[in-house]
Amino acid sequence: MKPRLESFIEISSAINSVLDLDRLLETIMDHAISAIGVERGILFLKTGSGTLSSYAARNIEKETLADAEGISRSIMSEVAASGKYFLSSNMLEDPKTASRPSVAAFKIRSVLCVPLVRKDRVIGTIYLDSRKASKVFSPEDVTFLQTFANLAAIAIENAKLYEASKQEADYWKEEASQPRFENIVFASKKMEDCLKQVRSVARSNVSVLITGETGTGKELIARAVHNSSDRNNKKFIPINCSALPEHILEAELFGSKKGAYTGATQDSKGLFEEADGGTIFLDEIADMQSGLQAKLLRVLQEGEIRRVGDTQYKTVDVRVVSATNKNIQDEITAGTFRQDLYYRLCGIELHLPALKERREDILPLSEHFAVAFCRQQSIPLKTLSPEAAERLRSYDYPGNVRELQNILRKAILLSDQTILPNDIDLPARSQSAPLAEDFDEASRQHIIRVLQKVDWNQSHAAEILGLNRTTLQAKMKKLKIKK
Repeated sequence: MKPRLESFIEISSAINSVLDLDRLLETIMDHAISAIGVERGILFLKTGSGTLSSYAARNIEKETLADAEGISRSIMSEVAASGKYFLSSNMLEDPKTASRPSVAAFKIRSVLCVPLVRKDRVIGTIYLDSRKASKVFSPEDVTFLQTFANLAAIAIENAKLYEASKQEADYWKEEASQPRFENIVFASKKMEDCLKQVRSVARSNVSVLITGETGTGKELIARAVHNSSDRNNKKFIPINCSALPEHILEAELFGSKKGAYTGATQDSKGLFEEADGGTIFLDEIADMQSGLQAKLLRVLQEGEIRRVGDTQYKTVDVRVVSATNKNIQDEITAGTFRQDLYYRLCGIELHLPALKERREDILPLSEHFAVAFCRQQSIPLKTLSPEAAERLRSYDYPGNVRELQNILRKAILLSDQTILPNDIDLPARSQSAPLAEDFDEASRQHIIRVLQKVDWNQSHAAEILGLNRTTLQAKMKKLKIKK
């Protein structure tokens, strides 16, 4: 074993040169075990929820890791709570630990666990144990490991800060690629009028309610409002109000206080705090529960939020852009949406027309999606034949722009260099409901055409059809499809 001073110099150089958090934790464990001269160890860190979880283990077999954690977790919890080290010279003879089945099974003799402390805050623990009678942890080992842990805690916090700043940089890089008004693809007068209306309010702080059918691009417009506003140097944070239960959505929006509910082991910021100075986009706002609507109303009226379980209010400066595919007036009449909240959300109501109402946009959007998808898949650019273009133009797109994008992707995968009409799969729709056998025959013909395009490669066909291979084979059997 190397002299302790030499170990410290080597350790300091090693861990301060690593900024990747996962690699750093592995490096810390390697040096802790090497310097102390033991066989095994586990490093625990506090997670975002405040619980402790193992992040790096050494010389502990996968099948025994759970048992090893069982031994170390109670010790680790004690150390994390008290901020003081744990030392046992002989676990097999210690009355507190000798009765534990895992201690006897693994013949663990000596254990040392120290806290990782940064600015009087425990961020984790380092646990080491020894099964050798010749290696019993000494007071010198305790002093060394505590000093080592202080150095490691600084390196861990620095790595976390680096990771956070990198994520922040990635966020702004992604935001910089998001559309502004000048690069939204359109050719129709309806979209031109729509964007003129939005331009006039982009630099104000007025709230915006975006209405329109599913798939018309409401989040795209919301991002464009933010990116063209004076808030564009702060965050744009979207959330779907219909995707989460009310109690979870409340905590997501407003944050929570430690102990507010089971699992709330520390204070947590909500999205309104995260978006302070910027914009929050509340998609599917009409699906928000009535209790939460009242709390949102206070934010819009007073500019204040209160975390779940807290008694104090915090001031936030957030612009709210919301969206819905429902008729808000109908929801108000039905009593499911508050009229006073509607007035606060609707500083200006912006309606996005359905794609079938602006057919001039279909081909520009198709070309845009084709270029983007071919670049993404690293394949040569594919173009539309005049007949394929006309086929696209004639369809009504109940799924709007999102459906057009999906149709183009499938057509590109199925086509050769030029996209032909037969490459474009448009669902058959009519006023009267088709018979079940019509659906089966349409499905049969579509699956056959896809299989023919890929030389009956079932895996490739299943991928194009959005199915797994087993499901495709079941459909082929049901529809009596054979090569």
